[in-house]
Amino acid sequence: MAFLIAQIAGGLSTVTALLCVQAKEAKMILLGQFVCNILSAACYGLLGSFSGAWVCILAAVQTLLISLVNRKEPVQRQKRVRIISVLFSVAYILGTVWTYSSWPDVITCICALLFVITISQEKAGQMRSVMILSMSLWIVFDIAVGAYASILTHGSTLASLLLARFRLDRKSCGSAG
Repeated sequence: MAFLIAQIAGGLSTVTALLCVQAKEAKMILLGQFVCNILSAACYGLLGSFSGAWVCILAAVQTLLISLVNRKEPVQRQKRVRIISVLFSVAYILGTVWTYSSWPDVITCICALLFVITISQEKAGQMRSVMILSMSLWIVFDIAVGAYASILTHGSTLASLLLARFRLDRKSCGSAG
């Protein structure tokens, strides 16, 4: 039963991921990332991949904090984003060490650190650029842990990201807002 529920959560994450990466505004990508991370945490946790669940739960919290910080003045924003980025980078690394059970767990840490870079960007095009690498690595992780619906999520998100880069970002070469 847990396996089935995990795959359903992964499937719902797919729909959310496909929609959010097509957003023109960074705040909509952040909202989608929050939902995706909650659903992915459920998927990975139910499959027994606690490092994957840990990374996704932290990512959801980090996304909320960055969303709140984005409402501040630019000078305040930059300083707070740096502080949040450092704190969450340390948390991701410590969490990976704490939950480590096999080599795929290292991939979750790398993806988490890429996520720190992704959501610290102010423009949607810059976010998508980093997400392309992250999605590629998540696919490797999904294959390793048997998260079949998440393979679909990350694979289709990767395709959607490439489409969005072409459709929304091609003129500005990564600086689309």
